Amino acid sequence: MSTTSRSLRRIFRSLQVFSRDDRKAGALMMSTAVLGLLCANFPGLSRLYQAGISWIPLSQLPPANSLHISLGEWIQDGLLTVFFLVTGLDLRQEMTSGSLRHPKQALLPLLAALGGVLAPIALYLLINASSPATISGWAVPTATDVAFSLAALQVIAPKTSPSVQAFLMTLAVFDDIIGVVLIALCYSQLEQVWGLLLTALCLAIWYALTRVRQLHWPHRVGALAAALGAWYGFLIAGVHPVLSGVALGLLTPARPAPGQTSSRATRLASALLPLSALLALPLFAFCSMGIPLHEFKLSWLSSPVFLGICLGLALGKPLGIMAVLTLCSTLGLKPPLGARLADLLAPAQLCGIGFTMSFLMAKLAFSDPEFTNIALVGVLVGSLLSLLLSAFTLACRKHFAGHRPAASTALQ
Repeated sequence: MSTTSRSLRRIFRSLQVFSRDDRKAGALMMSTAVLGLLCANFPGLSRLYQAGISWIPLSQLPPANSLHISLGEWIQDGLLTVFFLVTGLDLRQEMTSGSLRHPKQALLPLLAALGGVLAPIALYLLINASSPATISGWAVPTATDVAFSLAALQVIAPKTSPSVQAFLMTLAVFDDIIGVVLIALCYSQLEQVWGLLLTALCLAIWYALTRVRQLHWPHRVGALAAALGAWYGFLIAGVHPVLSGVALGLLTPARPAPGQTSSRATRLASALLPLSALLALPLFAFCSMGIPLHEFKLSWLSSPVFLGICLGLALGKPLGIMAVLTLCSTLGLKPPLGARLADLLAPAQLCGIGFTMSFLMAKLAFSDPEFTNIALVGVLVGSLLSLLLSAFTLACRKHFAGHRPAASTALQ
């Protein structure tokens, strides 16, 4: 092996280690989101920023061509598909050998996730009941960003028990599944049926190729072509193309082949994680948070869109989760091992951190740019408020626990 090859391998391993650290990857995404906000408002840079994300790389194609989209849309609809592919691979692995393998074990977080989705929807609809123009944003406050939530839990409560961490992760996984379903059902509009036929053909090719024991370069090229074809098929069919990533991930084998120690889903997720965490998500955050603050109005803070999203994330999510957990506890479905209901309040509040999925839903829900900007601000404020409320809850528990001789150690 040449010196260059060894150096590239070392660099790739370093990127993998960095991308697996939720705190570092989360900090990178937040930094690029702040950078996007600055670039959209800094004199001299704002025009360059807007021109960059509005640039149409394939502008020479006929205007009616489906690939005649801006750079910002390529990042949102194209590059972000890598994140959804990693999500699909993780879901597939969890359903095969992880926390979603046993129905009884997954029942409580599933019900809690449903409560954490229904309550924000109800709160948003209640606030926006008299505003038909903004009712389409009801799905925005339903999402949980699993990476940010787990990273925040590790920062503010590093001694949290593994059972509580596993519960939060499983709940967030179900939340992701619900989010994908909402995008498919609510933000897609079927246009050309033959696009679905193309997608079905490409998914079948992917399914077959990923089950070949040894993937030589012709198989790899074929699998890449099938993935791109599935993405394009969804695009021209009117279905949001990022969903192709989830479909590809769920069709990838998650059991190790004879003689192998890891599954193809695990290896592919590990290989794609740096691209997802260090490129796709930061660039998406950079483009999404380009809110021109010179257009900001104090009336935004009293807008039904802002209030519905902000309160839906910060209050609706934890209220829905805790209500379901309390009901389930009275019916005999107990909290995770070693935890009490009170131990789950802070993790439930962290589920109000929306970011990635909420950003995407906000950009899909509204056609009016002002409503989109208000929604993005609502996601940002609601997520930050969720983090602060969770930290406050933990601080109060530690204070009162210091006055009790036998406090629960599930969440510290």
